[in-house]
Amino acid sequence: MKEKIVDLKKQYPLNIRIGFLITLVLLILGFKFIPETKRQPYLPKFSKPIQVDKLPPQLQNIVKPPPPPKPKMPVAAKSDEDVEAETIEKTDFSGLEKKEADVDFAPPRFVAYEVAPKPLNEGIMRQGTYPEVARRLGIEGKLYLELWIDTKGTVRNVIITKPLYPAIDKIAKERAYQLKFSPAMQNDKPVAVRLAYPVIFKLEN
Repeated sequence: MKEKIVDLKKQYPLNIRIGFLITLVLLILGFKFIPETKRQPYLPKFSKPIQVDKLPPQLQNIVKPPPPPKPKMPVAAKSDEDVEAETIEKTDFSGLEKKEADVDFAPPRFVAYEVAPKPLNEGIMRQGTYPEVARRLGIEGKLYLELWIDTKGTVRNVIITKPLYPAIDKIAKERAYQLKFSPAMQNDKPVAVRLAYPVIFKLEN
């Protein structure tokens, strides 16, 4: 007895149709006989009562501020006197000039400049009396200061780099703060610099 050979390639279109038909029948039966689920609103398991706190006594007597006044509509003035009466006085801005900050001023140790700062009142370093203690001891010589000069030529800080004598050093530092310089210039712009400044104290004959 010979076995029957089945050609699957020839039966493939038929098998596909039968499979689609069975799937369609199952879907129709499922939609028809499966019960429809109904959505129900969510109900919490427990409800928490709302508690209303009373305002403290200091907040119960607060008076509501009145509403701001409505802006007036512009109305044409009847005369020049009415215009002057309604004119706002000029605001005085004196005393509000911008001042240089006295803190956090520290120019770099080395700053390139084309024009060096020049003292404008160097004679102030020779004014005043010679320290009496140094005079009696016959002390004279040269001390060196480091001046921190801002872009306006004002001395903002004075450091004694090579002292001479305490009384002389103190006077030299006080007078150095009164110096005024032409600012150092770089590319036609003023720059803040540190300037080594020697001071000579010499007794008069």
